[in-house]
Amino acid sequence: MKKFAAFMAIVVAVMFSAGMVVGADAPGKIIIKEIQKTKPPVEFDHKAHQAKVKECKTCHHKGEAGKEEKCSKCHKDKADGKTVELKEAFHKTCKDCHKKEKATTKCDGCHKK
Repeated sequence: MKKFAAFMAIVVAVMFSAGMVVGADAPGKIIIKEIQKTKPPVEFDHKAHQAKVKECKTCHHKGEAGKEEKCSKCHKDKADGKTVELKEAFHKTCKDCHKKEKATTKCDGCHKK
């Protein structure tokens, strides 16, 4: 029984430290301004959202290198027919989650002056 308890303690420690390494790579607050046209850019608190969401894959797909990448790496300002354009990717992902979490879905809730 002591061996099992020690093994479980190691498993929990490894899982916790792996989460810390992944979380350490995440940026803090970022300004999303790639698609700014008529609305102000969005100040996005990545760390705060990551703390709520827990898994990167909830919002990010894996990129070519096998890790999560900046959204604009795949989603461009103009759709190419294969990939959803950047604005639509942000709005669909963000608004769907905000609706589910009963957070703001109004433009000025994210696009602040």
